[in-house]
This record gives sequence, structure tokens and C-alpha cells, in this order.
Amino acid sequence: MFGQDEVKTVTFATAALRSRRLDRPIGKSGQPSLRNSGFLLGGVIRDYIRVQHDKVRYERLRQAESHLIRCAEILGDRPIGVYRPEDIRILLNELRSAYGLSAATANGYLGSLSALFNWAIAERRYGLERNPCNGCRLPNESVVAELRQQSADKPFSPEQLKIFFESEHARKGVNTAYKYWIPLIQLYAGARIGEICLLTPEDIVELPGGIPAFRLVTANARLPVIRKLRFVPLHPRLVALGLLEHARNQRGHDTMWPGLKIPRLGSKGQNFGMWLNRHLNALGLKQEGRRSDVFRATFRAFLRQAGVTESHVDALLGLTGSGAGGRARPLWETHPDVLLRELTKLDYGIEHTAPPVS
Repeated sequence: MFGQDEVKTVTFATAALRSRRLDRPIGKSGQPSLRNSGFLLGGVIRDYIRVQHDKVRYERLRQAESHLIRCAEILGDRPIGVYRPEDIRILLNELRSAYGLSAATANGYLGSLSALFNWAIAERRYGLERNPCNGCRLPNESVVAELRQQSADKPFSPEQLKIFFESEHARKGVNTAYKYWIPLIQLYAGARIGEICLLTPEDIVELPGGIPAFRLVTANARLPVIRKLRFVPLHPRLVALGLLEHARNQRGHDTMWPGLKIPRLGSKGQNFGMWLNRHLNALGLKQEGRRSDVFRATFRAFLRQAGVTESHVDALLGLTGSGAGGRARPLWETHPDVLLRELTKLDYGIEHTAPPVS
């Protein structure tokens, strides 16, 4: 659980929304009292997290703090009494358009922010009387429709893959090592974005037979322990493009991806996923039912097309359990050569450029 000395001070960016004039005086109907003028949103968030640390399950509180930090970055760190429903609607629009979040996820952020305001109202010392989030939730019908459309990720077609990896416009947007390698690792290893973002140089290991492999850890509390760790052989294409050399160059560092900011709270792939969503939008590849793990979905679809059996596909994706009685050993431990053989059946027909110079 969070200890009081573990809650770090957060600096919030306010300049981003100055053009939206969110600092205009609030209307008479929502005029804040003078005694709350000194309580800034950032400080109230810190108070809230400190109070809740022994009342709320760790994972839920961690997610709530991540949501609130993002909301404050967008809204600006201003006195809590000046926010209006209009500001909250701008926040939701920003989460949807600029950050590429789904309606359901944006409503999740709104829920965390609304809970904060309700708590501040109950804590009378803040002098807050109204929750500006009331009535701002995205309509249920839009969320339901979106969930129906996103019941499964839509994989890329070969033509779309060529747009993403071969077009000049796409290549101009890939100016760092992590923007280059993370989509490729998804495409050739089927790993989740969060798993890849957490990779360190020590997570490139050798399986029996000298087979280089990723050691992947899934940060998902709902998964049983046996499925939180898995090893996936490196596709020869990744080796040829220089991934092993990149890993060697990062030795002594605690990440494979210099420059990539990993959120302390919430999804570890959140920042990269937001960039990827914007990049897909710019390329005209962001479609309904397509989330940021689209390359993982593409990996699965192309393995099936290549005739790889479902049991091997599941083993590579980390979707297999421990077997009857929990005693079965995973394929990456017993037959890594077989997994590598099946993996090399992948051929997308794409020409990849060399990685950017770091």
C-alpha cells in the first residue's frame, strides 16, 4: 500500500490549455468561496491519495492516481472551485482526440476525477459545494457501441503494414529507438506493449540450444503467477535488424528504451500507446475496433495464416496455463526450438529500414 512518505510531489503542466481559456472567471452560479481559493487541484490530489492509501486496494488507488495526474495535466493546476462542467467536457474531448482513449476509458478517468471532487465536498475545509463532473459522463449508448466494435482487435492487412513500415511519412515519425523497436517486437514476438516497455538489457536471454529470447513479465494482477512470466524466441528478422546489438549498447542501464517515460502508476505502456494512437491517426490507420495492441493481433492472425497450430500460437502469446494439476512445463522450457521453428514461419513481406542512431 502507499505510505505517506511514498507519495511523490507532482508538477502539473498548465500551459497546454491556456489557449482554451480555462482560467476565465467562473459564472455566478458556480462562484467559489474565497476560502477555497488557495486549494489547488494538485494539492487536493496529494491529500486525497494520502488519505485513501490505507482504505483502497493498491492497484485501484494506483490507477486512480494515474488518472488524476493526467486530468490535472490537461485541466491545469488551478483552485478546485473554478472548474466548471464546460472544462470537464473539454477534458473528455482532449482524452478522446489528443490521447486516443476510448469512450469507456475516458469515462474511467472521469470517474476518478468525480470521486476526488466528491471527497473534497465531504471534506468541508476545501469549501467546495458542487462537483463539476456531474452530467458530463459520455452517454452509455456510445460506450456500448464502441465496446461492441472493439470486441476484437482488427489486424493490419499486408498493405497497411507497408504503409506503417515503408511509407516515407511513417518513417519520418519514427525518430527514436523505442518508436522503431516496440512495434517491431509486437509484430515479431506478439508481446504486449506494457511487457515490451518494461524490458531491460538483462531480459534478452538464451534458452537451451543457444536460442536468444525475450523474458517477458505481464503486469496484470488478474493473471495467475504461472502466466505472468514467459519467454519468446527472437525472430531472426529482429536479430538481423540489430536488436541484440541494441541490447548490448544499453548494458548498465535499467531500460532498453532511453527517452521513454514509463508511468510510475497505471499502465506501463500508456505513454507509448498514446504516441502510437496519434501516429496511426496521422497515417490514416486508426480504425474503429483497432486498439494500440494491433500488432499483437496482427502477429496472431499471420501465424494462423502460416499454418501454425493454435497451441503454439497460444504459447507464443502467453495464453496457455500450467496444464493439468499445474505440473506441465511450458513449451519455451521444454521445446524452445519448436517455438522458434513455428515463429520463423512469419513473413510479412515488409522492407524495414535500419534503426535510428541513438
